[in-house]
Amino acid sequence: MTTGGNNGLSASQLAMCKALTDAFAVQYGDCDGVQLVMAPGRVNLLGEHTDYNDGFVLPMTVDRGVYVACRARPDRRVRFWSRRFDERIDFRLGEAPATARGAWSCYVVGVVEELATSGQLERGIDAVIDGDLEPGAGLSSSAALEVAVALSLERVGGFEIGGVETARLCKRVEHDYAGVRCGIMDPFASRMGLSGQALFLDCRSLDYRHVPLALGDYRVVIISSGVRRALSDSAYNARRAECGEALAHFQSAEPDIAALRDVTDAMLAAHETNIDPLPFRRCRHVVSENRRVEAAIECLEAGDHEAFGRLMSESHRSLREDFEVSSVELDWLVDAANETDGVLGSRMTGAGFGGCTVSIAHVDSIPALAARIASAYAGQFNRRARTFVIETNLEAGPLG
Repeated sequence: MTTGGNNGLSASQLAMCKALTDAFAVQYGDCDGVQLVMAPGRVNLLGEHTDYNDGFVLPMTVDRGVYVACRARPDRRVRFWSRRFDERIDFRLGEAPATARGAWSCYVVGVVEELATSGQLERGIDAVIDGDLEPGAGLSSSAALEVAVALSLERVGGFEIGGVETARLCKRVEHDYAGVRCGIMDPFASRMGLSGQALFLDCRSLDYRHVPLALGDYRVVIISSGVRRALSDSAYNARRAECGEALAHFQSAEPDIAALRDVTDAMLAAHETNIDPLPFRRCRHVVSENRRVEAAIECLEAGDHEAFGRLMSESHRSLREDFEVSSVELDWLVDAANETDGVLGSRMTGAGFGGCTVSIAHVDSIPALAARIASAYAGQFNRRARTFVIETNLEAGPLG
């Protein structure tokens, strides 16, 4: 992990590791032979609601994540304790307990069961979980949890399934255990993201490449709206169904179309009058968002930060008007950012309905932006908005 600081870890990471090992000793008697792993959250710079439409995405990891202290057991018993929730799950491989969809335990049990069923996981584990990602903030805390658990099981089980297969496994867990019909972007970004780089991913082929984030005096700024979203209870699955309606329409006229990713601007124009307005708008967002991702890569590679910022703001307008997944809080935060000198662009990030915004801001403008948010947002919405500046993004893997 390229994180800087003492022993390659930041001060906050060192504190997290100590807290985990101390908690492990309390829960399991000692911390001899304990191993530590982490998986970061992600923020999506561009490419929202395109992943499950076989499109393009451009996420990056953040400077926060989910951490696991783990140790192999000689039997098939599985014990995980969540330090944040002060809750434990305890079962034997092949005898998984029922879990509530969306609970932290459903993600842990799902990863364990998937690996046990495949025959790769054959012995148990003792583990403690903690992290500094805010659940429900739109930074993929669930994907980071799944990836961190998968990494811990690899460490104690003596096997390796690889990054791409880990992402596929986590996607199955989201579908089958959490009830969220998400795409593959979040676990892929958490597992495969690199420090100092964004990740361009083709969600159909899973071809990917890392794109350097040479932002100079600009920074990625994340602002949490304080509105927690629960995807399994939100309109996320409804949006996916509406994309399905749009796909069915275009496939009836264009049999070669496999996903909305294949719809062209010319097709959109030709069908605007003979498709219901709602699925048309959903499709228009997906088509335009894919184009923005492709253009954004060119901007980053050319060092054209201003054009990149404009693409982010265009993305937010599309998400607000065509995909209708923004909120009054997110719109307020985006407008406040765009009205601040030195901010090149801003958008909601994640599935929407709450969570965070992401902006590209000059380092000299960040104090004014943070002060503006702190003074006005609480009075407007009776909520606290939190500002995070990404200086160094993290990579998934073992610690120490």
